[in-house]
Amino acid sequence: MRVGLLIVVVGAVILALTGCVSPVAVAVPNPSIRVPAEWETHAATWMQWPGQWESALRPAFARIIEVIQNYEPLHLLVPSASARTQAKQFLASSNVPDHNITWHIVPTDNAWMRDNGPIYVNNGTATWIQDWRFDAWGGNFGRGVDHSNDDLVPIAVANYLGMTVEDHSEYILEKGNLEFNGAGTLVLNWDCQDDRNPGLTQVEHEATLKDAFNLSLIIWAYGHDPLDGTTGHIDGTARFVNVNTIVIRESVWGQQIERGLVTACEAAGLEVIRYSGDPNWLVGNGFVLAAGEGGSQDAEWQSQLESLFPDRDVHLIDVAAITDSGGGIHCVTNDQPQ
Repeated sequence: MRVGLLIVVVGAVILALTGCVSPVAVAVPNPSIRVPAEWETHAATWMQWPGQWESALRPAFARIIEVIQNYEPLHLLVPSASARTQAKQFLASSNVPDHNITWHIVPTDNAWMRDNGPIYVNNGTATWIQDWRFDAWGGNFGRGVDHSNDDLVPIAVANYLGMTVEDHSEYILEKGNLEFNGAGTLVLNWDCQDDRNPGLTQVEHEATLKDAFNLSLIIWAYGHDPLDGTTGHIDGTARFVNVNTIVIRESVWGQQIERGLVTACEAAGLEVIRYSGDPNWLVGNGFVLAAGEGGSQDAEWQSQLESLFPDRDVHLIDVAAITDSGGGIHCVTNDQPQ
């Protein structure tokens, strides 16, 4: 097992406006670990409030927050006290109460916390955070897109939670391209990883991921919509609903990609279920929050999701501003396991 570098964050939140604190680094063995599945119990969900350049996303954020806060704690990152006041006012005007929300003043550059936020791992007795490098999706949304603040968010979250940070800053990784079943299997898109870390072979990618997450199986999807700035994040295509069952999206554009992924998943012994809606949903404590379109197909999607998650309330909401920006509900949320 590789020796990993664990960073223990000491002192005030690194990203606080008042200054920064240097972490203390010690080398310790990387134990056998796993990444909990999303349907396991959450301690909370985290989000980053949209700034001025993403203000069009705020109504959709309000709808997402309104659902989550009724089921589990929600943590919201804002860059300043004045931004916090404005965000509270916006939520109040949207009839969303300031309930079950913890506010954090932490500088950020974007509202997509799934990708720049922490990845949590557990060894059965302790949970800690892995901090991978974030580079604003390889510059695919413009080379001038800032990301220096976003890249530090996992350390700020770990500092608040009192968790250890395991440093993986040598490799670029976004959680939106990682779909875990909680039992050693990972599904992800090759195009995205090849774009972010060019020059590595598939064997080298797999060695990095298997070592970090203690994986027994990696299943790759190949291909992506050329208009997709994430280069094919897997959470828009395939999602586990339990250890042995994966939902794969039905679409006109991505049929070839999806057929190949269906074949690979079935070959691995997984049950595959097709879904015509957007699988970019969030599974939380007692709920599933998914994108609806307001048409007749919503009833079909809701019924299918209720059959897949019979012990959870299913909410379909309008998040068109988020989907039009290239993402979904999953992309703007980051779940913290219990």
